[in-house]
Amino acid sequence: MEKAAMMVKARRLVRNVSDLPTIPAMVSRMIALLDSNEADPDEIANLMLSEPVLAARIIRIVNSPLYRSSSEITSVRRALLYMGFRSMREIIMTSYFVNAFQGKPQAFAAKIFWTHSFSVGAIAQRIAAMVNYPDLEKAGLVAIVHDIGKVFMGHYLLDDYARMLADITETNCSTYQAELDHFGTTHCEVGLCLAQSWNFPPVYCDIISHHHSCQMATEDPLLAAIVSVADFACLQHAGNGIAQPGPLSTSENHAWHVISQQPVKLPEQDFYKFIESLDTTFVEIDREVRHVLISMMGS
Repeated sequence: MEKAAMMVKARRLVRNVSDLPTIPAMVSRMIALLDSNEADPDEIANLMLSEPVLAARIIRIVNSPLYRSSSEITSVRRALLYMGFRSMREIIMTSYFVNAFQGKPQAFAAKIFWTHSFSVGAIAQRIAAMVNYPDLEKAGLVAIVHDIGKVFMGHYLLDDYARMLADITETNCSTYQAELDHFGTTHCEVGLCLAQSWNFPPVYCDIISHHHSCQMATEDPLLAAIVSVADFACLQHAGNGIAQPGPLSTSENHAWHVISQQPVKLPEQDFYKFIESLDTTFVEIDREVRHVLISMMGS
């Protein structure tokens, strides 16, 4: 099916929802200030402190293994200066989205879903470091939210989505293909609609839309490839009914081509051997993800 037709169906799904979470005015104000090159760090820090739950969450996130600060950061202002305006903007948007759907009925176990998402974020950071990608924080954050369309579909299409997941249990059908067969669109298009409604940065929108067709990504092809390979690696390590792996696709083959063409020496030059070479990191990743889940979700 053509991407345009899939987008029409996705927009219809999102448009028909009356209670879609929105970003609060105070958070929007913070994001607007973080977008400004002339913003005063003290003004932004004071705004953050006016939202105590958000401020506490930011401190936990910055001190989590995801960012590996050399010493404990205890103030919002220091966290802002340590991370920088752009990264703080993305942390706020990402953490707010995670919490926007927390506690809502889902067709799947939310903890399993976010464990996969955060694992993809952690692996994406490691692959990004291997290929000298310049922004490891962005690689981790965009990877965390790559599957946000599933959160929407699992909640607003709860019964139908649960039946779809049950139908593909013990099969080799990917979740992506099953969504397309059942709904005529996928979490990629639905996720793009959500990302656009929340004013996510263009590179976030592009990768959310194309992480299963990364040959079509235009904003940052290398980052799209990193997320695609990280997602595939995590599915091979611990596939589950929510993000069920399928056969190696054109997207993953393209992603591997982009990564393997970078002017760095990778531990393996074969795609599957490269994925296997990441297995030794998953014990560390599992421990790291537990910390990040507490940082993002508070539990």
